[in-house]
Amino acid sequence: MTNKELAQLLKNISASYTILGENKFKIIAYDKAAESVEHLTSEVMELWQEGKIYEIPGIGQAIAKHLDELFRTGQSCHFNEVLSKVPSTVFPLLLVPGIGPKKAYRLVQAFHLKDPKTVFEDIKRLIEEHKIAELEGFGEKSEQLILEGIMLYEKGSIKEQRVSLYDADQIAQEVISHMKRHPAVQRVDALGSLRRRVATIGDIDIACVADKPEDVIKHFLRFPHQTIIDQGDHGATIVLHNGRQVDLRVHDRRRYGAMLQYFTGSKHHNIHLRSYAQEQGLSVSEYGVKHVKTGEVRECETEEDLYRALGLPWISPELREDRGEIEVAMQGILPNLIHVDDIKGDLHMHTNYAFPTSHDLGQSHVHDHLSFAHALGYDYIGIADHNPKITGMSAKEIAIIMEQRYAWYQEQYALWKKNTKDASVSLYILCEVDILPDGTLALPVEAFEFVDGAIVSIHSSFRQNKQDMTRRIISALTAHPKVRIYGHPTGRLLLKREGIDADWKEIMRVAKERDIAMEINAYPDRLDLPDLLVRDAINMGVSLCIDTDSHEVHQMEFMRYGVDVARRGWVEPRHVVNTRYRDVFHRWFVKT
Repeated sequence: MTNKELAQLLKNISASYTILGENKFKIIAYDKAAESVEHLTSEVMELWQEGKIYEIPGIGQAIAKHLDELFRTGQSCHFNEVLSKVPSTVFPLLLVPGIGPKKAYRLVQAFHLKDPKTVFEDIKRLIEEHKIAELEGFGEKSEQLILEGIMLYEKGSIKEQRVSLYDADQIAQEVISHMKRHPAVQRVDALGSLRRRVATIGDIDIACVADKPEDVIKHFLRFPHQTIIDQGDHGATIVLHNGRQVDLRVHDRRRYGAMLQYFTGSKHHNIHLRSYAQEQGLSVSEYGVKHVKTGEVRECETEEDLYRALGLPWISPELREDRGEIEVAMQGILPNLIHVDDIKGDLHMHTNYAFPTSHDLGQSHVHDHLSFAHALGYDYIGIADHNPKITGMSAKEIAIIMEQRYAWYQEQYALWKKNTKDASVSLYILCEVDILPDGTLALPVEAFEFVDGAIVSIHSSFRQNKQDMTRRIISALTAHPKVRIYGHPTGRLLLKREGIDADWKEIMRVAKERDIAMEINAYPDRLDLPDLLVRDAINMGVSLCIDTDSHEVHQMEFMRYGVDVARRGWVEPRHVVNTRYRDVFHRWFVKT
């Protein structure tokens, strides 16, 4: 069983648990295990044979035990038992973009679909007869989206063929670390969209400087892989066990900068750069900058050399999308892009404080978050657990819960400061509050007394029309003076769910008017605001806040991915509220 097949099996178990209404933590465990297996660069079965299955990230003791049985006997009694409770026709439908477990189960049950081999044809026939549109909760639009999803799947053009920036980064770093172990390798870099830090990545391209290409390529081919696609004098292409393709290019140092610039892209940036060069009688290629009349080629060891040869300052890879960066470089006014080191705090994280929350809890204690922030040199952090569930509870009961929560965090903070040498991290006790479909906040007014501030976010009803969605968000932003941050604004989940449709210009106008920061959520599945909207925000003078939305303490390291998005959006430190030192930030936060 390949990693891809095994990952799909684990996803099917997660889907089955979802349909059967199992404990959400079991569902999350299988989702994490599937994701981990999908992106491993070694075969799980090989790790099992080496006795290392318990060391695979994301695979706990229980799942490892079931996998052990699967590899030993060819089947897992537990997996078989779970899967037997769900019609087999559900699982092919889960491969279709836009069809989740509950929707697939509903279709299978409503139309008595029993043959996995014909389920797609059966669904298409039902769509032709407009029977799915008649099913309660679906309608004509859902019917059309299901058909489009099936067509995409059958053509093989599914967005899921790409991976998140985070996942691509993990794979690339493993390959880069492997390459650096060869003594002939002098430098290694990622290329293409990965180097430009695009939110989702296709194939992974790597380049290195080396004097002995043949030896280095042999070393590259010793990296665990499934297939060798190509091998030449100056490079090779392999497919890893997780299905990702990795390309290696080996170059000498003299022309490395020209190659690095050329294969970093983007295509449109390079086209514009070549046009700019032609106006000066120059030609740009992966080999350097050529003077057209004389034929003289200036070899460029660094990218700075290449841009300098064109009379330009070096342009950061994140900006190379042909969105005005060349014109700005010509004027000498490129932005002073933000760096991770500029961040002074993280305002959006969830701890394991146990209370009747509306959504998931975190996994780490607040002391762990404070200590990690202390190690990072932060001035402050914000704990922003989800609001309490509102069903079945009065406003007074919710206020009492929030009062108890506030007191507990204050006590824990005092205890942490007492036991931590040179403790200097300030704690803000926030709450991430749901924006309900009608625009009201899922936290009673009286409960706001027990938060220092609020992050407001959308977690449901993502498909409202543009007008209603805009009205909904603006209503939430203006609902209470303690609303300070609009969290993961578009609600997108990369490769899983598109963002909401809203009038962003109007929303940003209100955010600026109220001095509310729009969040760049650094969680790898989100990276939200997207970079284009980030650029719009800074052009309108809207404040930004980069947060990790971490649910486990080490996820605070995700901050760099939020900074990547910010850099692609031309963000400077001055645009981001949590680059401000403690006193300056506090004055903004409390509106003094």
